[in-house]
Amino acid sequence: MIGYWIRHRFVPSLLISSALAVIVGLLFVYPIVEQNANEYNNQSVYKNSDIDFIVPEPSFDQVNELSENEGIEKVFPFYMTKTEVKVNDKVRTTTVLLSDKFENVDFTMYNSKRIVKKSDSKFEKSILVDWQFCKETSAKIGDTVSFSISGSTEEYKIYAIYENNSIYDGGAILAEISVDTKNAIAEHSKNNGYSGMYVKSSDYNTCKSYLTSDYRPMGRLKDKAQFEDDDQYETHYHAIMDSSYANEITDFHVREKELDSETNNTLVYIGIVIILFMLVGFNILMSKRGCEKAYFIKKCIPVGRNVKTYYRYSFCFECIVAIIIYIATLYFRYSYSKDFISKSTIGIFILYIPIAIVAAEVFSLIINYSMLNNAYRKMSSDKKVIEDIK
Repeated sequence: MIGYWIRHRFVPSLLISSALAVIVGLLFVYPIVEQNANEYNNQSVYKNSDIDFIVPEPSFDQVNELSENEGIEKVFPFYMTKTEVKVNDKVRTTTVLLSDKFENVDFTMYNSKRIVKKSDSKFEKSILVDWQFCKETSAKIGDTVSFSISGSTEEYKIYAIYENNSIYDGGAILAEISVDTKNAIAEHSKNNGYSGMYVKSSDYNTCKSYLTSDYRPMGRLKDKAQFEDDDQYETHYHAIMDSSYANEITDFHVREKELDSETNNTLVYIGIVIILFMLVGFNILMSKRGCEKAYFIKKCIPVGRNVKTYYRYSFCFECIVAIIIYIATLYFRYSYSKDFISKSTIGIFILYIPIAIVAAEVFSLIINYSMLNNAYRKMSSDKKVIEDIK
């Protein structure tokens, strides 16, 4: 009995439930995880930082002079360059941010809410990288990163890994520089300030009004000595002062609203329907086979074997194996994902499939018990007919 039942019922049921777990996991559930991860990665910089605006090229004096009068609470000025970065014998062209004002870094995208992993101890020269950089270079905490600053090669150790910096194409890394390095950069630059500045407002509306109407990127103002005469300098000066820079200012509130979207779990629901339809349908077809019922009546029930026990064991084993395979499938895809997947994006919807598997197996068990009860009744009826004839 055991060999017949395993070959003709248990193995086919186990194979179809396991195959469904893999197919639904890969084609119907993981795409939703990936979709949520992409949406999260695009929104995280805006939702999980206290930056309100990014403004272009403030001068050194502007950084020191900006105050609460303009609705500004904190600023984080930075230099930005796209350069070749070397780590673990791999070279990657990366956006590099440099700043000598790290006291305010916690309100930027490099904050504790977005941290993935960090070192237990500080390094003398630390650099903050994002997940995408580590994925593409196999870099890890403590690895040495080197790149050129003002003609000299500087080396930093990775102190922390953060979620992707989606503002910049390909992500970005951030290094703290000394005042001497800052001065060296300034000497090699034709401008008189930083590349940009993150702004945290104390009064959003006041700050926005100032930045879009009155702010001028004075870091673009070149030294008078760089011009041949006063007229050229005056033309340059008025070109900066008389222009509007509202279109160069990134408003995080606006960007956050633009990127807001609702999660669509339709694929998961389709996966649930497929599991219920396939597993229940398969068991209905199997229960209709006359050969299985006949085998039980002739070989099993007459010798007192409780056939229902086999189906109970099958129900438990199939549920456990299918759910384990489903979890393993999602974990495998998660491990080899090309994108950062935050745990917060893996919602409760991934539990719908295990619930559907259990529900389908319960329905199937009820169907099989019904088939067995019919077999018992048929045998009892046949016995009664034989006794009446005698």
